[in-house]
Amino acid sequence: MARALAAAETATRANPTSSEAWWLLGTAACALDDMPLAERAFAQAAQNAPVGSRVAAQMLALRGKPLISDGRMWEAVESARMAIKAGLSDVSSLVRVSYTLTHAGCPQEALPNIVKATEIAPDHAEAWYSLGSVRRALGDIAGAEYAFNTAIRLSPTPPVPAYFNLAYLRRWKADDNHIAILEGLTCQSSLEACRVAYTLFKEFDDIGDTDAAWDCLQVGADLAAKIEPWTESEEAETVAAWKTYFPLSRLAGIDDRRPRSGPRRIFILGLPRSGTTLIERVLAAHSQVQAIGELKTFGIATHKLAGIKGVRRLAPDVIAAAAQLDPLDIAEFYTRESAFLNDGSAYVIDKLPSNHEYAGLIRLAFPDAIIIALDRNPMDALFGAYKVLFTGAYGWSYSQKDLAAHYHQFRDLMRYWKQGLGDGIIDVSLEAVIRDPDTEICRLLDACGLPFEEACLRPHEAKGAVSTASAVQVRSPINSQGVNAWKRYETYLQPLRTHLQQLGYLEGDVTP
Repeated sequence: MARALAAAETATRANPTSSEAWWLLGTAACALDDMPLAERAFAQAAQNAPVGSRVAAQMLALRGKPLISDGRMWEAVESARMAIKAGLSDVSSLVRVSYTLTHAGCPQEALPNIVKATEIAPDHAEAWYSLGSVRRALGDIAGAEYAFNTAIRLSPTPPVPAYFNLAYLRRWKADDNHIAILEGLTCQSSLEACRVAYTLFKEFDDIGDTDAAWDCLQVGADLAAKIEPWTESEEAETVAAWKTYFPLSRLAGIDDRRPRSGPRRIFILGLPRSGTTLIERVLAAHSQVQAIGELKTFGIATHKLAGIKGVRRLAPDVIAAAAQLDPLDIAEFYTRESAFLNDGSAYVIDKLPSNHEYAGLIRLAFPDAIIIALDRNPMDALFGAYKVLFTGAYGWSYSQKDLAAHYHQFRDLMRYWKQGLGDGIIDVSLEAVIRDPDTEICRLLDACGLPFEEACLRPHEAKGAVSTASAVQVRSPINSQGVNAWKRYETYLQPLRTHLQQLGYLEGDVTP
């Protein structure tokens, strides 16, 4: 593929007005995961093509994925919309714009385009798979199940992603599951094998075979740890850098009265699987509040404005440079890049759990932001993370030792932010919400300065897309099914429990 890239670069130099040459360059760059080059190449190919032509539309559709990869959501959406306006009629391009719109937080806008793709080519497996993903995000579980099953039936190769997503739509039974099929699949990559292992864990867990489920989870976690490496030393360096470059004296009594554009921000932070999606749904049920998903935008804004290239996202050098930035610049970057999602609501929720890393900087950028920190029994929260495949994120969630090590760093940093921000962080216990939802939800609304609305007591009825691992779960009323769920695997989770006890986070029995 490197030779193909070199040949394509030669072709663009020889004929810089050729859309085909730039398309070849973009395709080769995508295959080599050079997304910035791919985006530039597809953009040039679109520019070289006649305005409003089929080729221009196809190139704009191709441009979406590299833009999403680079976190440039607004540009990705605009590129998709321009492609649609130009009159897309080929299935592959319709699948691409649907991917772009869904990943950018606009699944409702993606829906008619992916439905059109399945109507044009009813036997196109990828189109049906994409339709399943869109319907799942929109809460149409029956529609998603039908679409994924159709994709499985039509696929000429083992449809691992479809089986993976299908498994999490509902609870499977001993006489209604895909275990035999999954065990017979031949995987073409480590990622496919990883997905199959997690899918088998889910279905074995559903039918109550915890021994077989655990064996599959270990296979999947071992593979995932190699795909998404993580080290405690790097995270410890990040935590230390926040403390060094954002001292408590800077966080105390923030008095930046310069106006910020856009709605008032609500950031929901915590561990993944700690109840962040539930609290998002609670607040999104309010007439003044809109949920816009899990945005990586704040971290991208910080990294881009810091201007430190060639290092990991939160390397100490990035944090040091971020400390020299004007927080207003970060706020305006964030607002500009996320404005396309805002429907005019007075309050907007960003519920990316890992924004806990930026809590102090979020307060500096948005002095009036509402910051909500979720807390959950660590055994439930960490096991909840352990049993989910977070593709491209949370590399600490694939071994029991790393789970405990991350939890230690997470608690250390959150203690620091709370010490500096005090009442500026609203603490919410998931177990407390489950035990007494009416009281806790009223307390939360009051802390956010929102008037009580009855709908907030029925978060499962809240409208709006959900694309997280909790997408199906939050469509049900608040319940205690997840409380002490770790105990079904208590014997296997003894290493995690021991690590947490050694770190001082557990005492004997961890039942709340």
